Amino acid sequence: MRLMIISDIHANLTALEAVFRDLKHNFGTVDYILCAGDLVGLGPYPNETINALKNLKNFISVKGSIDQAVVDEKFKGFDGMEIESIKWTRKVLTDDNIDFLDFLDDYKAIKIQGFKIFLVHGSPENHLNGRISKLESLEKMEKYFQDTGADIIVCGQTHIPFVKELYGKYIINAGSVGLPKDENPRACYVFVDLENMEINFRRVSYDVDSLARKMKELKFPEALIDKFYFS
Repeated sequence: MRLMIISDIHANLTALEAVFRDLKHNFGTVDYILCAGDLVGLGPYPNETINALKNLKNFISVKGSIDQAVVDEKFKGFDGMEIESIKWTRKVLTDDNIDFLDFLDDYKAIKIQGFKIFLVHGSPENHLNGRISKLESLEKMEKYFQDTGADIIVCGQTHIPFVKELYGKYIINAGSVGLPKDENPRACYVFVDLENMEINFRRVSYDVDSLARKMKELKFPEALIDKFYFS
């Protein structure tokens, strides 16, 4: 059983298309695509991104913190630039796509090929706004696995990719497709082969200039555009 794990796309359709091309070229097809949330916000292609994702076969996603803010228009915890982006996203999204975000679960507990997988944007303690660090203590990791009963915890939020293993159980953060924050601006996704627990992190270059031109055309703040060049 083969999985693609993605997170934090942030309406960056250009990067999303690049990771799908890379997946097809290097691995062919997968059985499931798991997404740890934040499909929209910050980038210029919210409708196009949702449309591309919701038509995928065996696509399973949870809601991210910005997805939730777009739905309920509550902005606590976001900076001014993020709030401006969230308001714009809400304005341009179709009603169907707002409903799509609204109906996403805050977390999902699923079973694939005998593996119990807990899919969440933040953490088991705080589904939307929590953070699991790659420096997480063993005690905290044990608590996460105990609380969820999971063999694999898939999370996002931090935009920093990592995998941690404890007693044959795994925490996988897929980093970010749309806006990595680990000093590597290339899009990130994870390929997992459950048969032999192959976990492969992929970094993919994409046409950032094209993305920036679209953002300038839509009069996005220059400071926000710069974030896609410098993680």
